[in-house]
Amino acid sequence: MNHPFGTPTRMILAAVVILLFVVSATFAFLSLSTVEHLATGSAEKTILVDCEFDKFRQIMVRKNATAAIVGQSGMRLIDESVEDLQLDTSQDDRPILNAIRGQSKAQVQAVKKLRVSLNDPHITADELTLQQRADIQPGAMSVVTQSIAAADNLESYKTTLDARPKGNQTEVTLLIALDVRVTVPKAFTGRADREVQQSAVDGVDEQADGLQRFVAEHAGQRFILPELGGGSD
Repeated sequence: MNHPFGTPTRMILAAVVILLFVVSATFAFLSLSTVEHLATGSAEKTILVDCEFDKFRQIMVRKNATAAIVGQSGMRLIDESVEDLQLDTSQDDRPILNAIRGQSKAQVQAVKKLRVSLNDPHITADELTLQQRADIQPGAMSVVTQSIAAADNLESYKTTLDARPKGNQTEVTLLIALDVRVTVPKAFTGRADREVQQSAVDGVDEQADGLQRFVAEHAGQRFILPELGGGSD
């Protein structure tokens, strides 16, 4: 009796072809089926700002650099409010005179609540609420800005600024980290990670450029006058 697939060799070849087809179809289905994936990105950059630290600190406090810190990362500052402000002048024997001379030894700790609008193709949220904590010492400055809660697919967002004296300049380290929840074909999760990572890299580069421009705008001024609602360092 003739077998419909012919000889045993042809039967084996037909079985292999069918098996390969089934495996390929299954792999394609699993690869293209959508999954929920948490894509993460993180980038850090250290720059030298052409401004000695005491003046840098004055500029950041008196000119209210919040917009410069968050406004160069696909965000726009909508609103800000001070939640807490602590000023310690106990280590400064002439706080008013030193403040005028730009040599303040005061320690400042402040907490702000920020509301920003977002402009990133990977984030579906229009707005984000952040908390910003600043710790300003005579020889160091640290500002941490992070999301209070998730906003649509943006699970978390954090940026830090750490500044310290470096000769006649100021060394600043910037960091951005974000987690974005996406729904993509399983085969594209790696691509989603790369895109969110690129957003972090672009964001920290833009922050660095924005900070340089912001400081350069005021560094040539002999007296750094505080803006309305600014600090007193």
